[in-house]
Amino acid sequence: MEVSPSRRLATPEPPPAAEPADSRLRRRWSLATVTWLGSFLTLAVLLVVRNAYLFTTKIYEDMDFAANTIAVLQAKHFDLLTGNYSKEGFYHPGPAFLYVMAAGESFFHDLLHLVPTPWNGQLLAILLLNAALIGASLAVLARQAGSGRVALAALAVVLLFVALHPLTVNSAWMPYIYFAPTLLLMMSAASVATGQTVDLWLLALSAWLCINGQAEFLLFSPVVVVASLACLVVMRRRQATGDTAPHVPARHWIGALAVSAVLAFPIALNTVLHWPGQFGRYLTYARAASGHLTHHSVVFSIGYTLRYWWPGIPSTTADVGGLIVGLVVCAIALVLAWFCPLPGLRRFLLASLAVVGLMTLLFVYYAVKGVDDNDISQAYLGYFYWAAPLVVVIVAVAAAVVRVNLRRAAVLGLAAAVAGAAVVAAVVPQHKDNNDDPPAKFYGVPQIPHAVEQLAASADGRPIVLHILNHDWIDTVGLVAYADRTGVRSCVVGQNWTILFRAQSICTRGEMQSGVRFWLGPPNRHLRPGWRVAAALPTAWIARQP
Repeated sequence: MEVSPSRRLATPEPPPAAEPADSRLRRRWSLATVTWLGSFLTLAVLLVVRNAYLFTTKIYEDMDFAANTIAVLQAKHFDLLTGNYSKEGFYHPGPAFLYVMAAGESFFHDLLHLVPTPWNGQLLAILLLNAALIGASLAVLARQAGSGRVALAALAVVLLFVALHPLTVNSAWMPYIYFAPTLLLMMSAASVATGQTVDLWLLALSAWLCINGQAEFLLFSPVVVVASLACLVVMRRRQATGDTAPHVPARHWIGALAVSAVLAFPIALNTVLHWPGQFGRYLTYARAASGHLTHHSVVFSIGYTLRYWWPGIPSTTADVGGLIVGLVVCAIALVLAWFCPLPGLRRFLLASLAVVGLMTLLFVYYAVKGVDDNDISQAYLGYFYWAAPLVVVIVAVAAAVVRVNLRRAAVLGLAAAVAGAAVVAAVVPQHKDNNDDPPAKFYGVPQIPHAVEQLAASADGRPIVLHILNHDWIDTVGLVAYADRTGVRSCVVGQNWTILFRAQSICTRGEMQSGVRFWLGPPNRHLRPGWRVAAALPTAWIARQP
């Protein structure tokens, strides 16, 4: 009670009621949803414009892309239980990405006829998946910051990164595909570690996608997830008052378990049906690697890791530059995050840097134990690790933006920066990050359909039996993939090709007896006496055995 100027008793107005927690959560979800949708559409439009040739160019795949197609054709019948092949003699754990490609081929080519050839639909599906996963990463940040301008600034950073390394989002080659789920893994792990159980399903999604894609993530994903959940438990215990612990909605755990069940099912089923599945081969390779395949020092492995902190191509000479850039960027991000004025966001930014540190330690260990001696000059094994320096830059930018009192004009400036970065990312020339990688812009081999038609005509209804000379599998796998798609029976001689071509494409004894034999050789290799060329490709001749 108080006395008014007229000396009458007056009842003070009650203070404004605090905003209910559920209302705040709905508001933040709304911001996260808008951020995801805006980021997804921005990236999707950028990637579709960047790859507009997919809608007009007929692409017939060879190399690793054709090897994936052989698996994708199985996935279209829901018969695929393993992932893409590894040159180490096994399949990677799960087929999730191959099912995404199968969905793209079925939807964009078979159903809608938006693209002229099936492989174009595969790549289009991967482009949209990358946009969705990166958009989800930015949505996590937006929810933590409660700020649209932070999301805009982070999106601009992502677009500039895409300009530096275009193939991380523009390629269907597997080593590049792991980048987007790794970014989401790191962002969602930091969010869950700070108590945001609403992101548990994103943590499960990204972790299982990574595991499906590459056997090396059997190290990275479980360690990151366990560390994140351990931090969540510690935080919940600290927040507990008396016997009451903070409530975690059951739907958060149910969502994470449901996602895990779907993505783990093919791996578990393959392991049960073909015990011990691929895991026996992983253990065999790990024992061999610990023995004589790898013998890298910690110093060398740290240098190998630092290559990915250099803004340019991660060549063997980029370690010193990567060290300087890494120290500077990490120091700036740490200082800005430490003095972030928003306590909740500060915890998230520091947790994000901690996840980067954990991933870096794991990557150094992987470089010591898991990088083959034949691959030390290769960069593709660590393309996914580019997510670590990107997270550090996002942390620095987010912490800087929240410290500035941005007016409407400045927000419009951020939007203009996003638009400018998108234009740059759309027009900057694409480049390979290693000489042995596939072409930056893949056009396939246009001669493959005609070659298969010639072989089928020569075989006259009998199986096409293919012998590979000089390990020239790059063209052969393209022939087999196209033949499978068009219903022409072709097969490869030699059980040693089983991993690459899969069991269904290896010739049986009956097919070798009844089929017509063809030999593939490089153009500079002379034909044997009596042989005649049945078909030709730019990099190989295909001769029929007399």
